[in-house]
Amino acid sequence: MLQREQPQPLYQRVPGSPDGGTHPSSPSSRGGPDTAERTMRKFGFIVCIMASVAAMAAFGKNARQFVATVSDSSTLPFRAVHSPEDDPDASAPWPRLAWLMSFPNSGTSFTMKMVGRVTGLTAATNYGKECVEKDGKNIPLFDDSPGGPFILHPNDREIPQRYVMTKTHCGGRCQTCGLSKYIETPESFLEACLKGGHYIPKTTANKNNGKKSSSSTSSLKDMEFVNSKYDKKLVQRAIHLIRDPFDNLVSRFHLEQHEKTKKNRTEWLQSYPNTAEGFQSWCGYMDGKSLKDETNSDLIDDKVRSLFKKIPCHGDFYRYTQWHNLALEVVEDLDLPTLVVHYENYERNYEGAVDAVLDFLELPRNNALPEFIAGKRYKSLYFSDKQRLAALKLVRYLADEETWELLERYDDTTELEDNAAEEEAYESQ
Repeated sequence: MLQREQPQPLYQRVPGSPDGGTHPSSPSSRGGPDTAERTMRKFGFIVCIMASVAAMAAFGKNARQFVATVSDSSTLPFRAVHSPEDDPDASAPWPRLAWLMSFPNSGTSFTMKMVGRVTGLTAATNYGKECVEKDGKNIPLFDDSPGGPFILHPNDREIPQRYVMTKTHCGGRCQTCGLSKYIETPESFLEACLKGGHYIPKTTANKNNGKKSSSSTSSLKDMEFVNSKYDKKLVQRAIHLIRDPFDNLVSRFHLEQHEKTKKNRTEWLQSYPNTAEGFQSWCGYMDGKSLKDETNSDLIDDKVRSLFKKIPCHGDFYRYTQWHNLALEVVEDLDLPTLVVHYENYERNYEGAVDAVLDFLELPRNNALPEFIAGKRYKSLYFSDKQRLAALKLVRYLADEETWELLERYDDTTELEDNAAEEEAYESQ
């Protein structure tokens, strides 16, 4: 188990810290007094408000809370009202764990790489396959939590003094699972947020078919991968990443394309080429696989079933909306100060979005920003107007009120309905 002393301060002041110093507690000691006496502060940091990026620059390093006004809701990140004392365990030692919660392919990789490059510091992940050492082992972030999370760059980057951004995709995201498998409860979703996996040495018998090993070295072939989980008390903050649902779903298709290309699955690639037609065909295949389960299930109502018939990859739209509902519920239940970042803000106000993330995690900016190259917008290329209307109706129907406040910026129903009316009027002439 890795033993680490608290690293020396990399910068002098911490936003919101009254004395500007760092906390000397060791990261390998996660103890602390019981926090049952703390009062509920749900309306302090759970209800997200619109934050002005321009106003962020006016906040001094001594600001006790971040509260901002609204100027343009389409371009600004949401921000939770918070102060350092609002962490669930105000006495927890440093560094502390801050989730990067994201539905897959919503900008996770870019956010992790961007923060790593601009700070020069490491992040962490629930998923040990992403950070395997040459000897096949994973290095846990905390010495007394061998089940994770795991350090992404244990050898060439320092661990942040304050908050360590930690990747988790939580649950309810399986594309090949039936309805009964991907519908989650808040409890099962939280369980998945805490889960991951890592490599451990195989038993001597497993490594050598029952014969004892004389080698003192190990490699990945000498390891086996096991599922793991860590204590929810380690989590002290969260960043909730959101992307346009249409772009998010097409990006999942592109990831599938990438995986099949690596495996040289030529037949699959010919059946589902990297085009709008290939996407629609793939969705048709995926939708057909789940048809029987959805038809006979009492987990969805008739309105959802009816909308499903009009939407390609309808299961992913359900999973997407459920995921964001449950992410908001989990951070509320855990009393986590939460920053909500819309991926599109990297394009609209890159500097402001990055500053929001660094401020929230109390990270320094040690290097220049890497270039952000905006991707394509797929909603009008890969979906018909009718499909988009049905998908938006489904998302609106499934979304909790707070979730819809965060997703409403992607709703262009009025424009689509106007286009449909104009088209109908033209055809009737």
